[in-house]
Amino acid sequence: MSKELVKEAVIRYLVKELEVPEEMIEIDTPLSVYEDGEEGEIDITVLLEDGEDAVVPLMVVQCLDDEREMSEAVIEKQIQVLEHIDNVTNVGRIILTNGEEMMYADWGATDPDNEGEIPTYSQMVKTFQEVQNKQ
Repeated sequence: MSKELVKEAVIRYLVKELEVPEEMIEIDTPLSVYEDGEEGEIDITVLLEDGEDAVVPLMVVQCLDDEREMSEAVIEKQIQVLEHIDNVTNVGRIILTNGEEMMYADWGATDPDNEGEIPTYSQMVKTFQEVQNKQ
């Protein structure tokens, strides 16, 4: 399975298991969409239309080729990429996967009650709205 097949499998997972509407999934988003001049790309972005004609990232997924083992060295290297993506997007929720193994992090601690669990789309939207209402 190539990286593209891993992406397809992740999209099926997002739609079926996390109930993400297909139209709220974006593939291969340049980081420059979030900050001019930034290089790099987000493999999969789960989005929310925030009601002000703006689209907000709720979660990002970086995919590895399925033949790349998620060893400590690979994860450490990818953490740097993921931290950069998080700094540019302020998304907080990040998944790293090779199709066989999955690592989920909620760096924004947006779902403290569900630590370690990947929230459904409706849970992500609810949390986003609660945070927005507090501001």
